[in-house]
Amino acid sequence: MKYLFILISFLSFIQFSLAAEKAYTLQSGDASLSVVKDGKRLSLQTGNAHYLSLNAPYVVTLEVNAETLNGYYSSVKEEKGSLVCIAKLKSSHGTVFHVKDVFAPDTENHFRMDREVTIEKIGKGDDYFNSYFGLTLQRKTQIEDFEFFVPGIWYRNNLSLRRGSLASDYTDNYFYFREDRLPLPLVSAREKASGLAIDMVHLNADPETFYGENGVNRIVDERMQFGSLGFTETDSHSILFVFPGIEGETTYVGRLPEQKRKGFAYRSHPVKAGVKHTYSLIFGFNQTKDFPELVETVWKQAWNKYTPVVHKVDVKDAYEASIEVLDAYLLNLNGAPGWPFSIYLPNGIARAYNYQMGFIGFQISNAYFLLRKGLEIDNQEYVRKASEVVDFWVNNSQQESGLVSPWADAYVDRKATWRDYEAYMRVAAGGMEGMMGAWNIMKKHGINKPEWLSYCKKYADWLVRNQEKDGSFYLRYDWRTGKPTHDSKYTTTNIIRFLIELYSVTQDKRYLDTALKAGEFSYDFIHHDYLYVGGVIDNPNVKDRESGQMAIYAFLALYDVTGDAKWKEAAIQAARYTETFMFAYHVPMAINDTLTDFPKDVSIVGQTLIATGHSAIDNGLAFSSFQYYRLYLMTGDTHFLEMAKLIQNNTLSIMDLDGDMRYRYRGLLTECFNPQSNRGHSVRQQLPWNQASILEPMHRFMDAFGEWDIDVIEQWPMEKRQEMIERYARTQGLEKE
Repeated sequence: MKYLFILISFLSFIQFSLAAEKAYTLQSGDASLSVVKDGKRLSLQTGNAHYLSLNAPYVVTLEVNAETLNGYYSSVKEEKGSLVCIAKLKSSHGTVFHVKDVFAPDTENHFRMDREVTIEKIGKGDDYFNSYFGLTLQRKTQIEDFEFFVPGIWYRNNLSLRRGSLASDYTDNYFYFREDRLPLPLVSAREKASGLAIDMVHLNADPETFYGENGVNRIVDERMQFGSLGFTETDSHSILFVFPGIEGETTYVGRLPEQKRKGFAYRSHPVKAGVKHTYSLIFGFNQTKDFPELVETVWKQAWNKYTPVVHKVDVKDAYEASIEVLDAYLLNLNGAPGWPFSIYLPNGIARAYNYQMGFIGFQISNAYFLLRKGLEIDNQEYVRKASEVVDFWVNNSQQESGLVSPWADAYVDRKATWRDYEAYMRVAAGGMEGMMGAWNIMKKHGINKPEWLSYCKKYADWLVRNQEKDGSFYLRYDWRTGKPTHDSKYTTTNIIRFLIELYSVTQDKRYLDTALKAGEFSYDFIHHDYLYVGGVIDNPNVKDRESGQMAIYAFLALYDVTGDAKWKEAAIQAARYTETFMFAYHVPMAINDTLTDFPKDVSIVGQTLIATGHSAIDNGLAFSSFQYYRLYLMTGDTHFLEMAKLIQNNTLSIMDLDGDMRYRYRGLLTECFNPQSNRGHSVRQQLPWNQASILEPMHRFMDAFGEWDIDVIEQWPMEKRQEMIERYARTQGLEKE
């Protein structure tokens, strides 16, 4: 038996060697890409992972008139370290497709493919086609064997995704994602057992489309130049690219008939001479120790291929334009001063005056920003009006318990009333941080406002008394009874920075202890489980960008006060996650659309998806430029510097600073818009948080450096910058009580 096994092994080796001799092989690191000389086999291999072409043994797959057309390469040649492969596929109606694939080694363990499809002969009855390139793992697997990374859509697993969200249903077999909803056109899957991840990136993507390209019915048009990336999960695991982009089994493109819960939004090119059908892909492997390393590695690889460009904005001009908006819209209605909940664009008419203290309302923070400006330039009218806003909240919103009523309605003919809207951690934290800022700037100018600080203390005392044994807080509470009204605890991070700031001012150790316990819970259940959930409280309990931002703020504050490296590690991971919601390549506006609210000559780079479950984007990452710059100074990773510059500048591009959009005020900006269906069409309203997103990070830069422009700060010696940021970390930029 022993000799028989040796004989079989020897014969297998001879067979493999003969096959190898008949194949052209490209090597990149530990990975090899082989195409047999007769064109009837394409394989990708590293270690024990062996992939064949999507519909092996066929190496080329088209879809013509909804029917699969497979074929082989008729010619394979080696040219200057590349493989040039030609296939000619003939449809049942006689159309001849000429496919040219050029393969070459790329970055370590990766290969590049450049494909061009031309039509040599048109058969009567062929109307449309798509092309596919994919790779299938050559053993049986289940979807649960993998962790997936699709930026803005799929992180690790399908936990905390709403029903109907892309990638939410693991009974699906097909997971195709249009690239124009991806912040970078990439997908990756990591096998849990081995840690080996495969990825695919569309290079040089220019995902053009046209106005009217909507709905689930098949659209055939050569103006569509976007692809789809994704996976098939049947008996085995495949990674693939489809051009032009088909989306399904779940899609956000239009509505399926009521009787169909799922389906595909088909997009195809016409079968016609001269149609442009070309694309370039990179695919290959990364060995990763865990999912966070996969996210960082694959994202940076794609980032370095696209090298997103900073579009410089005059930061001071953006600041002054934002202050002008705050001054113009602040109105005192029968003793209830504040900013309108929204402002219509472009006419600038205020929609309604109702006030939310934080989150999307940001009433108290905006009061702080106007107050600070008034104190710094000795504008007593600014100081008076902003102080009235702060006093309104201090005198009217807080309950005996310390909880606050977070939302008020103002009226012309009667006193303000308070909504039943619950006290969310996210809303209260935003309001309290604004109150801390207002108290602090008055203190710096020699004006003591103990009642403002007492407002913060009273709320923090409630937090101390009501923290759960595991260190958590619930998503929201009834402000009348103090009882939780939701069982989610993922927004525990939201309150930590406020508690650290209050500790810095008061040195009351109870606030520090409460923050540390909340941090331990957040580290165990958010950082460790890679579950950044619930920050977008009007779309609760789904993975979202804002939960990542809240985690960055929380863990950085904990690191500042303790110096414990675990908090630094957690802040870095949260930042790596959060940035993958930011568009780092340009998605152009629709070719023939005259109604878009996003300027056609402005890059979408820097705008960010808000959450999983939809593809709406906004400028909300503007809040975090200061934190990304801090992470650069802490780690020396210049990628964080690139991010900080992009955030500080590119997120401001949707302001009307040059007046081209004809908004009533240059500092106005739309709350959110869409990068995919009806690209660039927005809600045509601004909310108070939009102004806060511009002003809040500027004030943190000023507190730390006395300067808000990163390009200016970067000219200073590193030693000086480190000294200044360390001083900020010790004080959080705050005065002592």
